[in-house]
Amino acid sequence: MVSVRALRMFLTVLYASYLTNVGLFLMLLPWSDGWSRFVLLISPKVGVFFDAPLVRGVVSAFGFLHLALLISELLVPRRSTEQGS
Repeated sequence: MVSVRALRMFLTVLYASYLTNVGLFLMLLPWSDGWSRFVLLISPKVGVFFDAPLVRGVVSAFGFLHLALLISELLVPRRSTEQGS
């Protein structure tokens, strides 16, 4: 049987991996060639919106928030709600 501590560690690693990958992806994607190809595939009116530097910056900022949350989770460990832990 898997212990609660091992399960908690696995979920913590999974959460940290999610925050890292999504944060880097969202920070870098709007400034890559893939974003430009995406803009060319959608309708011109919507493409103009997604090609705007403000929209690219907002998407990158959302990625930065993921990384900031990761750093805050790593630096400030959560207190256990269990008695005696």
